[in-house]
Amino acid sequence: MAIRHFHHESHGNHPMSFVGFVLTLAGFLAAALWLVHMAAGNSGYAAISAAVMVVAFAGAVAIFYTIGHRYHHSPVLPDNTPAETERYLRKYRRRH
Repeated sequence: MAIRHFHHESHGNHPMSFVGFVLTLAGFLAAALWLVHMAAGNSGYAAISAAVMVVAFAGAVAIFYTIGHRYHHSPVLPDNTPAETERYLRKYRRRH
């Protein structure tokens, strides 16, 4: 059985960036629920929502900090190597 190798076009983003983004969205959702439960007088649900909010935001910050400082990769903007940039320019921006 032959092994096939396919060329993979990388988008340049770190995969954990998506997890950090989802955690950020979850943090904002939990913050909204915290506010609603506090206004309704449901202190138990408000405390749970506040804890979820803190954990979600702390997780997102930890992910973004780790990607930025340990891996030297932007969590938001793609980092393309010179070879990827040259391949993009050759493939999509060639002159006719």
